[in-house]
Amino acid sequence: MSDTFTLKFLGHAGILLKAFGVTLLCDPWMSESGAFLHTWHQYPPNDFLDRQDLYDADYLYISHDHDDHFDRDFLKDFPKHKVTVIIADFLSDTFAREIAKLGFTRVLPLKDWEKYQLAENFSVAVVKDKSLYKIDSALLIEVDDTNILHKNDCHIPDEDIPKYRELGIDFLFAQFSGAMWYPAAYAYEAKKQQRIAAKLKQDMSNSFVDFANNISAKHVVHYAGPPAFLEDEVFHLNFQENSIFPDQWDVYSEISQKLNGSLNLLLPGDDVKFSPEGELEITRQSTTFDFSQKALILDEYKQKRAAIIQSYLSSLTQPSKEFLQNFVVHIHQLFSASKYLTEKVNALVKFTLTGVNGGSVYIETRNREFAIMQSCTETPNYEFTIDTAIANLLVEGKEHWESLFLSMRFKAKRRPDAYNWPLFAILRYGNEPQLIAQVEKTLQAAENEEFVVRNGEKEYHVQRYCPHAGADLSQVEVYDDKLVCPRHRWVFDLRCQGKCIVGGNMPLKVYQTSEISSKKIAEEVNV
Repeated sequence: MSDTFTLKFLGHAGILLKAFGVTLLCDPWMSESGAFLHTWHQYPPNDFLDRQDLYDADYLYISHDHDDHFDRDFLKDFPKHKVTVIIADFLSDTFAREIAKLGFTRVLPLKDWEKYQLAENFSVAVVKDKSLYKIDSALLIEVDDTNILHKNDCHIPDEDIPKYRELGIDFLFAQFSGAMWYPAAYAYEAKKQQRIAAKLKQDMSNSFVDFANNISAKHVVHYAGPPAFLEDEVFHLNFQENSIFPDQWDVYSEISQKLNGSLNLLLPGDDVKFSPEGELEITRQSTTFDFSQKALILDEYKQKRAAIIQSYLSSLTQPSKEFLQNFVVHIHQLFSASKYLTEKVNALVKFTLTGVNGGSVYIETRNREFAIMQSCTETPNYEFTIDTAIANLLVEGKEHWESLFLSMRFKAKRRPDAYNWPLFAILRYGNEPQLIAQVEKTLQAAENEEFVVRNGEKEYHVQRYCPHAGADLSQVEVYDDKLVCPRHRWVFDLRCQGKCIVGGNMPLKVYQTSEISSKKIAEEVNV
């Protein structure tokens, strides 16, 4: 391993790497405004860090467009005269245009696995998330003979694992904590919330360990979470017994025992050097932070940022009398983006808009119908409750639905209790023609290619790609006539025509079921 470079951890998913006179800055989240409508805040706090080192960066890599990685408030004042911004060559150019809008003149989209030299013996390569419509990526950094994978929260499929294992990953940075609104935003009673959260946390922990071990990572850092929630309504989510957001110390013992490599807990400001023998030398910059004092730290943090959060909420414009009509237009535009997906929603959806000039909006998509109504006597399948001042940000194009969902400044109900992927696809990507077209293409392609799986004496001809995010299922094994997608753990019951029994509302298409003769099984065993 190399001793020719230094690495500073900035907190969350931020790292600053210096080698051969070149500085690379990755995913800095620094602003005191937090992220996602001021709901997420850095934990541990990193507001004490000196920014001058960051401003001197020659290259800035931003993995994706989520606010905790793409910190617009920090980047708008970032010196633009010499820095080159590296991103993935995504299907849509929206992200590149957002970066350019901040004043960056050198934006470099790299194709998958395209090696780019920052200096002699110092290169990077970007790898996109395999869900082509999803804007996310990971960065492979090579310095001399040291390989660093800045994975953050990008999904890397099983079929790509041999590539990373062959390269030899000396240092893996990977997300371990939750980063979604389920189950916290849903109207579940406390015990059900905790039960769901416990299952999700275990799945995340298992995935984290499996990936690190499968690529034979030597040194591992669990990062890119959790955020801190500093408002009364969501403060309980800071504690792992209530949510999917454990902190680094909560899981340190369990994960470190399961890893083949070494687990390293880094704090904001920590400097890391590699010894010639391949060991890490960590210099702590923050000696006062103590995870065991979490409740006290968060209470002080809450008081410190209360004025910033309140100022933001007070600044939101109260919607006009035309708001409800404008919201209907906005929703109509989203659902008109794809007739195919709108039919796939196949549900009655209600938006309850509370506050000034609020009301209700119903979307009917059952039985291939499409209608928007402001009253309905039926109980909706899906319901979103949003304050009008927040919903007005969506109408005016100042925020996207993805940011709203991650902010958890809404409440949701669903009957039946199943994730409706086409509905969320429309809301999240409906304003992006290229992305919504890719979602549609993925779902349609999933239905048109089949493969055969076996379970005992049964043979099932099923669609090859998961109807959710298009993961390839051809290497998946079936147990008890149930197929589990490796990407998001959706479970399909092949005995019930591929009904999704865990995860969502999209079935896996089963084309044909047949019995395998004992003779054929015996012949195959003998071969």
